[in-house]
Amino acid sequence: MQGRKGGSSTSTAVWKPGRKRLTGWVKYTVSLLSLAFLFYSIYHLDLHLDRLLNMYGPLAKMFSQLLFPPEMEYVQRIGVLKALLETFQIATLASVIGTLLCIPLAWFAAYNMTPSRQILFPLGRFAIGLARSINILIWAILLTHILGFGPLPGTLALMFLTIGFAGKLFSEEIEAIRPGPVEAMRATGAGMIQVMYYGVLPQVRVAWIGITIYNWDSTFRAATIVGYVGAGGIGAYLRETIGFLEYSKTGAIIITIILLVIVSEAISAYVRDKLY
Repeated sequence: MQGRKGGSSTSTAVWKPGRKRLTGWVKYTVSLLSLAFLFYSIYHLDLHLDRLLNMYGPLAKMFSQLLFPPEMEYVQRIGVLKALLETFQIATLASVIGTLLCIPLAWFAAYNMTPSRQILFPLGRFAIGLARSINILIWAILLTHILGFGPLPGTLALMFLTIGFAGKLFSEEIEAIRPGPVEAMRATGAGMIQVMYYGVLPQVRVAWIGITIYNWDSTFRAATIVGYVGAGGIGAYLRETIGFLEYSKTGAIIITIILLVIVSEAISAYVRDKLY
């Protein structure tokens, strides 16, 4: 018996290093190919990297035009203030509706909990993937062509952004739950909704809250730009001031947006601290 054990351990010891060497060669090859592709891309795209050394003059000129001095009186106009409020409303509405839609979509798209792996699982994955695959500005452009200008296409575009981001993370959190509570509830004859509410939701609640708060924060930042293509919010004034080369007004808007983002970060941190 000891000889067999010794033989077994010896064969295992011989096999493992070979596996490690093979894995090391694979990693080395992949790293080398990735590096070669990187240099090939720089050469093929004809990127003039020397321009980076000459950017400081134009960069300083741009900042001097935008920020010295910014025309802060411009953001005190009624129209601009309404646009800032509209940006906040668009982001909040899109986050709330999108998050509510993410809950059933995440349920369907989680392989371990989906009610139907043949129908609802691929549909849920497809919906989340479709929302993720198209950039927020492209959604905004398409929806403004379909629905016209205004906050409605901007809200829908940001809602798709929420579905693509939060929906994927929600479903991944469901797939990472401990199966014990779920199996115990199923053994008692609990239905699908009861299992989801009592067995799954308590395990993912904290993570979902964190994802929701972060999603609202990122959605608010995205809402500042959808108006650039006519989808509502402060972005319309950004486009107007840049188009008329009124950079001091553009700088004032950018500073205001930065301040609002800082405030939203503080609010998010405060809410996370209270909830956790």
